[in-house]
Amino acid sequence: MSMREVLSAILLLIGGVFMFVAGIGILRMPDLYTRMSTTTKVATLGVGSTLLAAAIYFGELGITSRALATIAFVLLTAPVAAHMIGRAAYFGGVPLWSGTVVDELSGHYDLRTHALESIRFPDLQAQLPDVQVYRLRIPDTSPVVGQTLAQLDLRQKYDVTLLAIRRDTLMLTNPGGDVQMFADDELILLGSPDSVEGVAELVRSAPREVAET
Repeated sequence: MSMREVLSAILLLIGGVFMFVAGIGILRMPDLYTRMSTTTKVATLGVGSTLLAAAIYFGELGITSRALATIAFVLLTAPVAAHMIGRAAYFGGVPLWSGTVVDELSGHYDLRTHALESIRFPDLQAQLPDVQVYRLRIPDTSPVVGQTLAQLDLRQKYDVTLLAIRRDTLMLTNPGGDVQMFADDELILLGSPDSVEGVAELVRSAPREVAET
């Protein structure tokens, strides 16, 4: 066998393995989003390896140019297509896997206007001299343990913005209203000292201001 045939065989084998893994992913992944992620990434690599093997084996300019053009087309279009499918599925209410830990879009995507809401800073310009970022740990005996953010309604009741929740090694940014509070959670809040003090009284913990860097 020539070196060209060996390289083609290796690339075909690699492409076949990627395709096989993509097929397993379709059968084994628990929801649409993980199946889509697996098949998009792995199948794209499989197609690329197979076409590259064909280009090397035949060694003709016409075949090589078509193979490279097809590889480029797949690399450019597959991620966009996967994003559009995932977006449509999320809008349509296709459920996430029950073991999903974080849903970054939860509570921040308006299904009517298709607008993504970022972190809101309540009256930030008016309060700018007084607004600070604080860290607030929830003790074991806090009455908020077990409640959701929707029940606490910190923004409306205390005029503070919850930027994130640190839970062990996990950082929940822009948490949605369905997020439940647990003991030892660390709330990262944006607000005036008086507003944050009100939240501190609610959770029965002393606020700690984040030092400026």
